[in-house]
Amino acid sequence: MKSYFKKISYLFLSLTLLLGACDAEESLNIVTPEAKFVLNSPGISNVFLNFALPSNPAFTISWIDEVTGSTNYTVEMSTDKEFTTPIALGTTNKDNFSMSVVDFNQAITDTGVTSFRDIAIYMRVNAGSVVSNDILFLVTTYPVNAPVITSVADGDAFQLSITNNDLDAITITWDDPIANSTLNIDIDYYLEFAAPNTSFAMPIEGGNVRNMNSIVLTNAQLNNVAIQSGIPVDTSGDLELRVRAVILDAATSSVLERTTLTTSINVTTYLTVLDLSSTWGIVGSAANDWGATPDLPMFTTDTDGVFVAYVNLTDGEWKFRENNDWANNLGSGSAADDVSSGGGNFTTTAGSFKITLDLNNNKYTKEVFSLGIVGGAYNNWGATPDFKLEYDQYSDVFRGIVTLIDGEMKFRMNNDWGTNYGDDGADGTLESGSSNIIVSAGIYIATVDLNNLEYTLEPITNVWGLVGGAYNNWGATPDAQFSRDWSRPFDDIWILNDVTLIDGEYKFRANNDWGTNYGDDGNDGTLDNGGANILATAGTYSFMLDFSDPSNPTYTIN
Repeated sequence: MKSYFKKISYLFLSLTLLLGACDAEESLNIVTPEAKFVLNSPGISNVFLNFALPSNPAFTISWIDEVTGSTNYTVEMSTDKEFTTPIALGTTNKDNFSMSVVDFNQAITDTGVTSFRDIAIYMRVNAGSVVSNDILFLVTTYPVNAPVITSVADGDAFQLSITNNDLDAITITWDDPIANSTLNIDIDYYLEFAAPNTSFAMPIEGGNVRNMNSIVLTNAQLNNVAIQSGIPVDTSGDLELRVRAVILDAATSSVLERTTLTTSINVTTYLTVLDLSSTWGIVGSAANDWGATPDLPMFTTDTDGVFVAYVNLTDGEWKFRENNDWANNLGSGSAADDVSSGGGNFTTTAGSFKITLDLNNNKYTKEVFSLGIVGGAYNNWGATPDFKLEYDQYSDVFRGIVTLIDGEMKFRMNNDWGTNYGDDGADGTLESGSSNIIVSAGIYIATVDLNNLEYTLEPITNVWGLVGGAYNNWGATPDAQFSRDWSRPFDDIWILNDVTLIDGEYKFRANNDWGTNYGDDGNDGTLDNGGANILATAGTYSFMLDFSDPSNPTYTIN
């Protein structure tokens, strides 16, 4: 009985499961996924385009196409979500697409956008008549278009004059959209000039600024540039200019440069240096051993026929003569201050003097004269002689290259306090007996204009000298010091006249120190930093060092 009952139970359960399974099958609705054409959302939606990596991919996108079966896709972008003006970035037969930094940057620039940060760029894929969804990138670009000069036009003319020497002559301004952007980058702008039709092969820099859009040049500065370009003095000539914008990527040392179109202007130059030389000089045992060396020069003045000399004389005799020749010489006349043709010798004790010759009245004067620097910054307020300034005939001023220490100084005449000058307002104007001038330690070109009672202290880095076995036993005594050539104020030229050398070798060095020294490796007149010693044969020589082109300094020997 028990076995029979169990079999009936199993049969009933089987029938129940079978009937239930049939009901479930009749109610099941199987859904097939819809085919799709979908542009995948990017992992990164903010794109920074780095000009230092132009060939790197700017972006890579991919999509799924279960709809079109296409083998030709066009990737489009737009600056608005509606794709009012779609721009084709490229085509592909794959399901992904990449674009380089430089190409994507140019494509965005070509849309005319004026911002550079967080530019909304919508992207989609087109497969014939079927278009995918769009995705959004926020892109930061870099500038491609060059700045545009706005203040000067081709053919503008500039008449320069020494009367307006320190006044503004030209203002160069430019537009550069990136300068007003919110990008945290520095842009250096260089104003460059060149002679016409030289393609700026040797540009002359007129100035530079950072993150600004204008440069102003004075008459003196523009005149300097024009003369350097080859326009003669007191002549009109054409001059080309441009602005070069430079952005540096510090991480890679890559440089992005953009240059404006060239603008051509006309400039009339003027003479910037005086030529006060004359044919007259001073000769004698007190001056030059009666002509063993050239006569001490005399210079023209504001009055025709009146000449002046600033000289150091020794105990002895002297006369005036013309052209370093005895054919026309002047000596003492009947009165104490008279001069007469072929007259007697004048006598003098050693000293520094200003000597004036008046040919209009056949008179002369000789007065003690020296202009120097005194102070705690130089000689402990006169414990040693003042630093003497020399007369510059090319500017009618007194100049000197002096090394000062931290402290105060003044200018005074004849190593005496009877006539001294300070600066009450620290404004470059000299006042008699006024306040001390405060200076910091350094090397300076000191310039004093006694005509207008003005002065400048221009800091410089190097004062050049000659050192060697041929001169001072390689520095056992101070080097023979060069002086700046003030006849060429726009060039960095140094001169050393009439130095006596013995057989041996020598070099040129700065500040009596071996930190910066030059020799000549090829014996070709080109200075080489740390180069070979230069051979000398005993004699008297004059030298010129030309550092106008710092990358190619040269020297000449006479």
